[in-house]
Amino acid sequence: MPIAGQMVDGGLRLVRPLGRGSHSLVYFAVDRAGQPRAVKIFPAHLAAFADREEAHATGLDHLRLARVIGRTQVDGHPALIGTLARGEVMFTRYAQRPAAQHDRRAFLLTLAHVLDGLAYLHQHGLVHRDIKPENILVEPDGSAKLVDFDLSGPAFETFDVPTRFGTAAFQSPEAARGEPLGPESDLFGIGVLLGWGLHGALPDPGERLPSINDPLESLFLGLTRLDRTRRPNDALWAREELLRLAGLPY
Repeated sequence: MPIAGQMVDGGLRLVRPLGRGSHSLVYFAVDRAGQPRAVKIFPAHLAAFADREEAHATGLDHLRLARVIGRTQVDGHPALIGTLARGEVMFTRYAQRPAAQHDRRAFLLTLAHVLDGLAYLHQHGLVHRDIKPENILVEPDGSAKLVDFDLSGPAFETFDVPTRFGTAAFQSPEAARGEPLGPESDLFGIGVLLGWGLHGALPDPGERLPSINDPLESLFLGLTRLDRTRRPNDALWAREELLRLAGLPY
């Protein structure tokens, strides 16, 4: 396993572990020019996930998305070099709950930023497929970046067998069934996060949270419709609706 202080091919120095992605260990690193970087190290047997992320995330350039800028190896393991997304994972940043009551403006800014990033991703024909708190890094003011693209791929991509993507608590019904996924599936995950912010809890499978008197409740219900054909599939529309209902400037 890599250790702090280890030099990586290309002049990167690993500094400390940052956390784990879906299939990787993420290190904070510094390049030879002194720039901070994130290095995602994949086990050798999961090299296909590194290949997918490199193929789909390289070239994406948006303020609200972490960028992949190169590839290397660490002790024979495939690794991706990316820009460093600062902040805490979403649920850690919003420790006081419900977040939409205790830190409303920052929380809604976080969701608006993630929707900005998703809109860019969707416009490029890709879906993230793993919207969850661990993949959203949030700064103190609520600014956010979406990270971890090793499950991402083309919208409505098909496989030889039904393939389930995502994390159960934030997974759309069609993702749980292993169906091809489109933008509406990413927006289901945003809806779950919005509901968590409004209610301070995640529902058990099949449970509907009790309605509350908040103008954003209607958006939460719309984004989490079980029928994908009745669910919004436009991230920019969802962003504008979020800010409109909250009375915040677009």
